Amino acid sequence: MMLQRPHAVERTPGQLPAITLRGASIVLRHHGQKQAEVRADRVEVSRDLRYATFTGSPTVAVFDAGREVLRIRGTSIVLDRQTSDVSVLGPVDVVTAQGGRLSAGEARWSNVAQQLVAQRVVMAQGDEELAAEQLTLDIASQVLDLSGGADVAFRLEGAKP
Repeated sequence: MMLQRPHAVERTPGQLPAITLRGASIVLRHHGQKQAEVRADRVEVSRDLRYATFTGSPTVAVFDAGREVLRIRGTSIVLDRQTSDVSVLGPVDVVTAQGGRLSAGEARWSNVAQQLVAQRVVMAQGDEELAAEQLTLDIASQVLDLSGGADVAFRLEGAKP
């Protein structure tokens, strides 16, 4: 008798994990300064060592000048070690140090373009809420672009809920 897993996805040799860690944490530094810390219940590194996939409650803490400015959670986080691109598959939840929240279906960081692109986005801060099919944040130009059915809602001071 032969057992088969239903709907098994075949992986190429470069995708098969070379290393699997449980309860792992990785700290990323630039010139000794802590930039980010990634924690997960499980981390798999591909055989070609290019991809690190974090699963099991993966969380990324992003730091600026030694302070945590963002906390990001998703279903899985994939780091491309060659390009430093990061994909967070959702649902994605981002919380800022100021209490702002962003929820998305997925989010991708392009290191070369210095852009964050998130799909199916809802952002909330206090009584303000933004929703869009896509959010693009360009770090170099400091431009935030909402597209695809963008909707903005806010409550005026003194207005009844």
